Amino acid sequence: MTPTQFRAALDRLDLPDARFACLIGAHERTPHSWAAGRRSVPESVAILLRLMVAGRITVYDIEKARKT
Repeated sequence: MTPTQFRAALDRLDLPDARFACLIGAHERTPHSWAAGRRSVPESVAILLRLMVAGRITVYDIEKARKT
């Protein structure tokens, strides 16, 4: 996933960087580093975002899974 694709996915999901970082348990600055191209987007994150954009996984699903 390119930085542009990453940013587009977050924008489409209306997810701010800090909120997405919290959802995946990453440092709040990490998504900005991915979007800026300073670090590669991990494949697991790319897959998660693709599933979210496709409507197969929701923010609620992630929050629920993190609590168990």
